[in-house]
Amino acid sequence: MITSPPAPAQTHLSDQTRRAAHAAAYAGLKSDITNAGILKRSYSFYLPLIVVNFGGYALSAWAIVAWEAFPPLLLACLGFTFFTVQLAGLMHDAGHRAVFSSIRLNNLLGLATTAAIGMVFSNWTSRHNQHHARPNQEGADPDMEIPFLVLSISDYQSKDAAQRFTTRWQAYYYYPLGALVGFSNRLGSISYFLRNRTRANLGRFGLYLPAMLFLFAGPFIVFPLDKALFVFFVVHVTTGVYLASCFAPNHKGMQTFASDAEVSFLQQQVETSRNVRGGFLTDLVLVGLNHQIEHHLFPSCPRNKLPLLREHVRRVCAAQGLSYCEVSFLRTNQTLVKHLHGVSRSGRVLSAAVTR
Repeated sequence: MITSPPAPAQTHLSDQTRRAAHAAAYAGLKSDITNAGILKRSYSFYLPLIVVNFGGYALSAWAIVAWEAFPPLLLACLGFTFFTVQLAGLMHDAGHRAVFSSIRLNNLLGLATTAAIGMVFSNWTSRHNQHHARPNQEGADPDMEIPFLVLSISDYQSKDAAQRFTTRWQAYYYYPLGALVGFSNRLGSISYFLRNRTRANLGRFGLYLPAMLFLFAGPFIVFPLDKALFVFFVVHVTTGVYLASCFAPNHKGMQTFASDAEVSFLQQQVETSRNVRGGFLTDLVLVGLNHQIEHHLFPSCPRNKLPLLREHVRRVCAAQGLSYCEVSFLRTNQTLVKHLHGVSRSGRVLSAAVTR
């Protein structure tokens, strides 16, 4: 595990002075990496990635339709899951304008990827931008608002009695809950259109309808019941687990801030984020989100260039007394489970003390 603890020299600074120092440090960091050309678009990386991911998605979808024997069908479903999440990674990068210089081309890529995987691009980008603006800040980060999970003591206190009761087991049902992410994201797309019934959205709904039919109704229309059930549950459950494994460990169990906290952009982005240590395979499987600190500081940086930012960022963090957290994939999950246990236990103790 690599963590850089706050430097003692920084502790005497007032909050306002510290924020000013952080702002100046970030400006200098951005200037350095811009001058180094790291933020320039990387078409030689993204164009083959786009072709391979859309091709793999289409090929695995064809295999699901064509293959009947269950062992090969399982491989086809797992391939479909893999390329679904890879397309979600492209959606993510397009939403941050990291793929193309053109906003229009990024939007077209975002629409193409979300049309394939059954998520609404505009809805996702709006929510995700809110997360980036104030990560792990209560009342501001929508990614902290998860039913039946508590991530801080104040979050525990805001839950109703039923959710408080169930969260004593949240560390145990966290991973099974992740299996529902695939369902919830796609069903959320349907509820989005039901909540926003406008003429413009009617046209957009036609863009997402084929994927919705293919993912939900299609298997039961086209396949025998045993194959339909097998494909339906394997695809949705494994997609949910994979998506949760890519996105959730990056912030859960890290520093949280109260709704009225005033912290610098640099501090909030660094100390709420956790990197996952690894090489090429980790970068591929986690779609670059393992470089979470660098991504949050420079979200428009192409995914393949995020490792180039690492030493620049670590140097600034050390100088400013900010903790830079980088752990293995196993350790990040251990930390997450421990945090879920701790928050639930502390919340129960506090509630018991209040009711006495």
